[in-house]
Amino acid sequence: MLFDKKRHETLTKTSWDKSIVQAEILSIIDDIQRSLLPDTSWPTHPLDAQSYPKVGPKWSAYAGAAGTIHALQILSEYGYKVNDLSGSIEGVYQSFLKTPDVSVEPGLQIGELGILMPAILVQPDNVNLSRLVMRCMEDTIALPLYEITSGQSGMMHAALALYRKSGKSHWKDLFVKGAKSLMDNWIQNTETGEWLWQSQVFGPKRHYYGACHGVTGNANILLQGADLLPDGYSRIIIKRTVATLNISVKQKENLANWTLCTKPDIDKLLVQWCHGAAGVVTAMSRTPVIDSPESKLLDKLLDETGELVWQAGPLLKGSNICHGTSGNGYAFLYLYQKTGKLVWLDRARKFAMHSIEQCQKARLHYGQGRYTLWTGDAGLAIYLYHCMQPEKAAIPGLDLF
Repeated sequence: MLFDKKRHETLTKTSWDKSIVQAEILSIIDDIQRSLLPDTSWPTHPLDAQSYPKVGPKWSAYAGAAGTIHALQILSEYGYKVNDLSGSIEGVYQSFLKTPDVSVEPGLQIGELGILMPAILVQPDNVNLSRLVMRCMEDTIALPLYEITSGQSGMMHAALALYRKSGKSHWKDLFVKGAKSLMDNWIQNTETGEWLWQSQVFGPKRHYYGACHGVTGNANILLQGADLLPDGYSRIIIKRTVATLNISVKQKENLANWTLCTKPDIDKLLVQWCHGAAGVVTAMSRTPVIDSPESKLLDKLLDETGELVWQAGPLLKGSNICHGTSGNGYAFLYLYQKTGKLVWLDRARKFAMHSIEQCQKARLHYGQGRYTLWTGDAGLAIYLYHCMQPEKAAIPGLDLF
């Protein structure tokens, strides 16, 4: 098997219904706004509490207040009536410095940068804030991480977004510095031929394949900003990445997946955004099409990988983006954008209906919502909107700021 059946559940039989989707988005927004605490945090969900050694409020973009504030910003831009909490970011940031979710670090998902992004998005000309954000970005460049959570590629997503929005050269310069760090540390394994980064994230040194910590996640941001890099880089990045995926792929009939990393004793075949098939699809679906054997091979791999996400079904872990059903649903939305085939949109919408049921059941079971961007309901609300407006689909806090 290319996936673990015990990690998945049977897809709902409920048909796509836009009115149900819209009602759930409004319900999530209402729950988030009613549950706001005086210190501009939200009650920590029991499942998130299990993931962090620190007891108390969470502040990061990944599973804390900053991510929820950012999600509300995005929903506001989509026309939903929400409270603007961007002015509270300074307090959230100071709270993070005093009692960080994990540790005080500069990165995007669990560090300073992700907390500051909602503020600079609404204050792009604030000089002091810009300097602080730039310092955080600079601090990621020399880290031995080479991934999204805390490292260079996460920083590069933020820098590229700010450059595209403002045209200010210092954001471009930081993106290019991050790209140089990635390219300088992208090493070919002489035995297998794979091109991999060694990421020292959360302690262990590993060579990952997936969207969060691995080769596809890094290739994604390099290719998104390839117009800022020297001529010819796109072909190099595509050639190395597709070769690596082709060497390491696990295939059966018309399905494809990848293990967590290269370590032979870690042979999990996950189907999530963070690790495995779904994230490989979202990371590589926007790869520029060039006239090359690599482009044709990538199209085939993505089709097989998307099919695996569908065959595996919704994730037991819930409705969230990082390792849940909506994150897997984004794989279908990205394939719909790439191919225009309605089958992918239909599948995304079926996962949306299932994720709504998961969210509602979890709220009843735990007696509260999950007020986070990457692990909870705030991210789900954005996914549901994207299922109604698939041309806008992009993973929030990464491909969308």
